[in-house]
Order: sequence, then structure tokens, then C-alpha cells
Amino acid sequence: MKCAIYTRVSTDMQAEKEYNSCEAQKERIKSYIKSQEELKLYQIYSDPGHSGANIERPALGRMLKDIIDGKIDCVLCYKIDRLTRSPKDFYALIELFENHGVSFISITEHFDTATPSGRLLRNIMLTFAQFERELVTERTKDKMLQRAKKGMWNGGALPYGYKNVNKKLIINPEEAKFVKEIFRIFIETKSLAETRRRINEKYKTRKGKNFAKNTIDNILRNPLYYGKTSYSGNLYDGIHKPIITEAMFLKTQSLRRKRHRNKTKIKYNYLLQGLLKCSDCGSGMTPTYTKNRKKDGVTPRYTHYYRCTRTYRHEWDCCSIRSVNAEKIEDFVIEKLKEISKDEKAINKIVERTNKKEERKISPLKKQEKEKIDELRVVGNKLQNLIDILSEVGIERFPSVRKEIENLENKKKVLEFDLEGIQLSIQKEEKEKFETKIVLENLKYFSKKIGETAPTERPQLFQSIIKSVSYGLDEISLDIFYLPERYIQGFGNHRAYSVGRADVVGEASTEGRSLSKRGRRAVHCEADEHGVESLVWGAGGNGSSKKHSKYLPIPYNLRTLRLTFENTIFQTT
Repeated sequence: MKCAIYTRVSTDMQAEKEYNSCEAQKERIKSYIKSQEELKLYQIYSDPGHSGANIERPALGRMLKDIIDGKIDCVLCYKIDRLTRSPKDFYALIELFENHGVSFISITEHFDTATPSGRLLRNIMLTFAQFERELVTERTKDKMLQRAKKGMWNGGALPYGYKNVNKKLIINPEEAKFVKEIFRIFIETKSLAETRRRINEKYKTRKGKNFAKNTIDNILRNPLYYGKTSYSGNLYDGIHKPIITEAMFLKTQSLRRKRHRNKTKIKYNYLLQGLLKCSDCGSGMTPTYTKNRKKDGVTPRYTHYYRCTRTYRHEWDCCSIRSVNAEKIEDFVIEKLKEISKDEKAINKIVERTNKKEERKISPLKKQEKEKIDELRVVGNKLQNLIDILSEVGIERFPSVRKEIENLENKKKVLEFDLEGIQLSIQKEEKEKFETKIVLENLKYFSKKIGETAPTERPQLFQSIIKSVSYGLDEISLDIFYLPERYIQGFGNHRAYSVGRADVVGEASTEGRSLSKRGRRAVHCEADEHGVESLVWGAGGNGSSKKHSKYLPIPYNLRTLRLTFENTIFQTT
């Protein structure tokens, strides 16, 4: 066992007890090593004149590097405080030693992490380390609370309108001007979008960009601007100067509350939630609705939409798509999938086009592979010819040929290495070709199942077969999963039925709950006859598979096939 000796003496310890110097510590530890047959000295690390209050020491740094590099099996010190005087640093060092399989011995205190009692003491100390970390968190929270009560700023992102001078907020006249303007415009217009538009006409952020809606909204609801500090939901009088009056702030909050409509339970199942994306800006499209009244003037009428999330952060006109009627896009997707499930010729064209596209990705690699094989053949022939010549006439007559052979052998190794890399890339890109039959079976089963599935379960059916839907003014594209037959036919027992997605790794569990760490470790990978890898329940280490009787394995390396249709909805607002 390779061991390292670590010694240290701080400047104010030079004249103390018998074994205080680095040399005395070394001699005592060497004597201990001689008494232990399994220990072999690797190196001595010494930090004379360095404080034990921190770990910023040159010799300690070198020792830790050697530990990480696997050069040391054991560290010996005269006493624990020679390693460090800080409990926090000691716990961190012990954890590092443990992670790299290194034991720690204090020769005068009988502390040895290689023994059961030493490990017990180590675990106790690490428990105290956790306690200390939690204690530090508590103290930090208490300190921040006390600062807030005294009206002091607790740090974080510097609020617009102020500058940080010695951890105190001082008004920045230029920024304070537009902060006041934000409050004034919002009170006048009662519109966040209009406030943002006017502000961006005159002002920019510190990075020279336009203000986003959420930035404006954060300013409008920050009590700091009327002289308050906040912590954990409570307000305290601040020592900084306010930019606006309390009356202006309260008026703003009153208007903000009126803008927020009461929560309404909408009994509508958004089938494309989490799937629909805007092709114009690439943002997701999120479910929303508008509320009107029917002709009787009493009965509420809801219209459901998917809205581009970019329009929430910026102006309504920042995206050409903006929104699409939910019922129309969902009906469109269902009808198109039903139609194409009956058109084998159309599917066959899509499959052929996709397979050719994937082949084109591999063809340059195939060309490189052929070139390397040809080069290897030429080099191999040259090498063999030279070896044949030397075997006949002897190397003494042609000493220069030996050097040429060495060069050719080195070149051959380089070519073989390059060829292996190219072949690995080809193996990665080469995939089983799409089959029209399987695609049709998937689509036909979806078409059949959509009519039988309850409305509340339809979103899961969409999630099980569709990866994403891209909505554009001219085209609507669907990326559908290429599922081997046994997965789509087992939809009722499909894992995606519980978790909402078939391509999410580590999220699936019974009753739709997320797996714990223990559960994730018990999941292992298997591949079926189609080459589709799956996560299945297993014991993790004893080899006994525990496949859940209610669900199929989760295919997580699923490929997708793109279907593109002309947009005939024409419903953008």
C-alpha cells in the first residue's frame, strides 16, 4: 500500500511541544510506517509555515492531485489538525479520500479509516458535517432576515433604477427616470403590452436590448421601488431611497390584480399539449382560451387556442403564427392521420425518401472508408515487399530500409486508427431502414383507437405516437414515432399511457409517479428483435428481471418519421 506523509507547522507553532516541527513529525510517522508491513512510503508532503485554517497550501495541493491520479493509497499525519484545523475542510477532504479509495491515519489519535471503528468515526464526523452545513444555511437565513429587518438589501440581481455602492442601493438618476415612466404609463394605459411598447421606443436594457414583458412586470410588482425590502414574503422599511410613492405602487398593484382573470376549470382536453411548436420562431405553443357569452348574454362560451409562447414575452406581432384554434388543429391532425393510414402509396413514397436521405448521410463516410482501406492496402504491400527483400539479402546490406519499414509501420497504425473511427461513425449512422408495413400498421391502429378512446385518455394516445407537431402558415409537419408492432398494439398497457411520453428516460413509474433514485437503479436496458432498446424493471444486480405485469418496456431510442401536409386551416389570429 503506497502511503504519503503529510506534515505542517504554522508560523506561531514553531516553539511549542516536542513534536512540533515538520522534521519531528516526519520521523515519528516513518517509525510508524516501519512497524506496519503493508505500508510503503511513496512521498513526503510538507507545508512549513502554512496555516491550517484553510487548504490553500502548495504541498497539500500536490498531494490531492496525486490522490486524484491514483498514486496514493493512504495518507498519514501526526495529528488530525496537521491536515486541517477547519472541520468543514476536514469533512471535505475525508469525502475526497473516500471517493478515491484512500484511507487516512492519524498516528497519535488512532484514527484509521481502513478499520471498522475508523469508518464508524468517519461516518459520525460526516453526519456532523451535514449538520454543520444545515446550521450554516440556518445562520445565513437568519442573517438575511436580520438584514431585511434593518432595511438592508440582501443582494442578487441589481434592480433597475439603482446602483450598488458598498452593498447599499443608491439611486441611479438615468435608470430611475424610466422606472418612474414604467409605473406612470401602466397606470395610464392599464396594459402591460402597451407599457412595454412605449418603454422600448425610448429605453433599452443594460445590455442594449428591448425589455421583455416579464421584466416590466417584475419592476411593477417590486416593493423595493417605494422604499421597502422583502424577505420570505414579508415587507420591511428599507434604508434606501424610494423611486416612486407608496400610493403609486398600490394603485399599480390594484390594476395588476384586475388584469388577472379568476381561475376557471375548463373541461377541455388539449390533445397537442406539449407537442405543438411554432414553425415561424421555433417556440412552443401553449394551450389558452377566450371567454365570451352566447346569444342569450348569460351562458359563457369558451374558445380554445394554442398560442405561441413568444407572444407572451414580446409583442403580439413578433410572430406571424401567433395562435391557432385548438379544435381545428386537433381535428386536422386526426383527419390527416386517418387519411394517410389508407394511402399505402403515399406512405411508401415518404418511407423511400426518408431512407434515401439517411443513406446520403452515410455515403461520404463510406467513401472515406474505401479510401482508407485502399491506402492501407498500398502501405501493406510496400511493407511486405521490403520485408521480403530484407529476408533474402539481410538487413546489414540495406540499413536504411529498416528506417523505411518503421515509417511504414507507423503510417499503417495511423491509417488503422483512422479507419476504426470512420467505421464507428458508420455504425452509429447506419440504422434499420423504415418499413412501409410497420408505419401503416401504426397509423391504422391509431385511427382505430382514436374512436374508441375516452376523451380524457386521448392526450396520452397522441403522446404515444406523435413526438411533435410543427405548425406553419403553409405547412403542418408531424414527427411520428416509428414503433415496432408490439408497442403500438399494446397501447392500453403502454408505459406512455401512464407517464405521457414514450421517449422520456427515467420518468416512468407505476401510477404515473416519477421514479426514485432507488427505482432508477432498478431499471436496466434490453433490446428486442427490432434493435429497439427499452427500459425494463429489474433487480439491478442479481439478474432477476422484474418486468411489471401491467406495462410494456419503454422504448427510449425511438426513431421518427416526418409527415408534411398543406395547411388548410387558415385560422391564425
